[in-house]
Amino acid sequence: MKIKPILQETLWLTGCIAFTIIVGILFFGKAIFEKDIDINLHDTYFVIANQHFFICFFIFFSFVFYFIKENRYGFNRKLPLRIFLILGLCFNVLLVKMSLIATFFNPWKSGWTVYPPLSVKAKPTEVNVIKEFAATVFTPTNALLAIQILVIALMLRAAYKYGKRKVLK
Repeated sequence: MKIKPILQETLWLTGCIAFTIIVGILFFGKAIFEKDIDINLHDTYFVIANQHFFICFFIFFSFVFYFIKENRYGFNRKLPLRIFLILGLCFNVLLVKMSLIATFFNPWKSGWTVYPPLSVKAKPTEVNVIKEFAATVFTPTNALLAIQILVIALMLRAAYKYGKRKVLK
């Protein structure tokens, strides 16, 4: 194997690392270099290690960059295609882990249900069909599932284009 493609892909990955650091600095400021990052959402306080943010951003940005870069070449180069597929698999694993957390963030469902005392006669309540439909369909978990399907479709497209070029040669 020639050394030039390996060096070129190493430089691309180094560029992705640099872009990830720049975006991290823009989003979190100097806090990205501290031991952990504190996020306060309503009444919940999250403390997340900064390397988790860095790894997640790096996988996402690298996947997007490699898709754009290799789409220009028609996915006919072996090493960048392998890097793209590995990044796609890592991105899917990341989305699976995020979907476990995303079940807690459903903006369509209200928090607490307060039931009336048993002494009060219950009146039949009217069901809002649109709100119930939105609560079941438009959830963060379903959005992450749609993103996973899109990533897998992009990976299959890249593998198909690579295989099609090899058959034609």
